[in-house]
Amino acid sequence: MTEHAPDFLVQTADLPWVPQGSNNVWFKPIRINLEKGSWVNLLKVARSGVVNRHRHLAEVEGWVLQGKWHYIEHDWQAAPGAYVYEPPGDVHTLVADVEDESQPMLTLFSIHGPIEYMDAEGNLAYVETAETKLKRYTDYCKEAGIEPADIVF
Repeated sequence: MTEHAPDFLVQTADLPWVPQGSNNVWFKPIRINLEKGSWVNLLKVARSGVVNRHRHLAEVEGWVLQGKWHYIEHDWQAAPGAYVYEPPGDVHTLVADVEDESQPMLTLFSIHGPIEYMDAEGNLAYVETAETKLKRYTDYCKEAGIEPADIVF
């Protein structure tokens, strides 16, 4: 018999928005699984802007909760209620299409492995993993004087 983790409730309203590389982009880590190298987070983009070009080394799933966004490399736009599947190896640049800053783009992402971020020339700039995501969250909490929630399960 396989052992399963117990049910777990995360009150996302109690989690801080953590800066993610720019003044317009934040995330709330909801669940981080260090053993599997996966994580779930809410992504918020407050103004029209770009999340740097990146490659997923494993599949990603996204559910748009509010606002609209698209990838420069694709000819579709994701809007509230949309489900987005990104296969391993997909390379794209997320652009938030925010019309009203009081209604930021919010998308729930389930990331199943590392993300390679690229610079303007296409060179590897940074690799995001479950460990780096957790460190970014705990470092932010420490700097802000916030007790980190137990999101590792």
